Amino acid sequence: MSDARRAVVWLMVLAAVVVAGDHLAAAVFRQVLLRSQCRFSRIYRGGNDADIVIIGDSRGVHSFYAPAIRELTGWRALNLSYNSMSPPIAEAVLLDYLDHNRAPRMVVIEATSVITSGALTSELRTYAGLSPRMYDLYAADHRVAAAASRVFWLFPLNSELFLAALHYMRHDDQDWIFRQSIPAALRGPQPGWRLEPFAENVPALARMVRLLRARGIEVRVIIAPYAPNKLPLNAGEVAGLLERQIGVPVLNYVDSVRDIDGFADTVHLNERGSRELLGILVRDGVLGMARPAARF
Repeated sequence: MSDARRAVVWLMVLAAVVVAGDHLAAAVFRQVLLRSQCRFSRIYRGGNDADIVIIGDSRGVHSFYAPAIRELTGWRALNLSYNSMSPPIAEAVLLDYLDHNRAPRMVVIEATSVITSGALTSELRTYAGLSPRMYDLYAADHRVAAAASRVFWLFPLNSELFLAALHYMRHDDQDWIFRQSIPAALRGPQPGWRLEPFAENVPALARMVRLLRARGIEVRVIIAPYAPNKLPLNAGEVAGLLERQIGVPVLNYVDSVRDIDGFADTVHLNERGSRELLGILVRDGVLGMARPAARF
């Protein structure tokens, strides 16, 4: 055997060893991923039995504090919102949840996620091996990297979401919420601004609503509060636009929390503000169920 041929053989053996080692390590880490209490890991592990599921971007995370919902209503709540989650991503997450878990009785959607560009897409590679929907979303924007992840299974685990999953191995991420109050630098008057939905987000929101209603799941689409010194100028206009597109009421609570100490910054509630909002929603009957609980 010539030296060149011998080198090619050794390179092929080395490549096979590297790929086999990569796949073995990835299989172990995927099991770690599925054992996490991170919200996305819980979706694919299955077995969730939430009465209320919340979905949206970071405003969904900090507006609807799941432990407080259970305290106030007695209903089991699971918040699947995440930073920079746009409606197309939320749609995939929700469909995956319904595939792996018992359907909830109600889904709460934070409406202003329609102004989110969907930067979370690059992190979706972490769960792409567990969900064709996640893979397709990731591949749409990162075709070469997605193809590489088909060969090197460890590559998708190099992400913020995998680190989050490790962080939540021993405690539940449903306790994730801001607790600090808005800093002094953000308490002054803020310039007027407008909510500007992305064109692709509204149809995705409409598809989610249609799907949920077709399955007999109650839907609440809510505009969560902004700080009183940074209220958008067109919240009512956007609520009307969305209502016409999605066919259900959009509940506008944009100015329902007036105490600035209920905010962590100008766009996110803290735990105090979330509890105030949830108290208002309970008072208004928003979190009440229109149909009785199923009996088993």
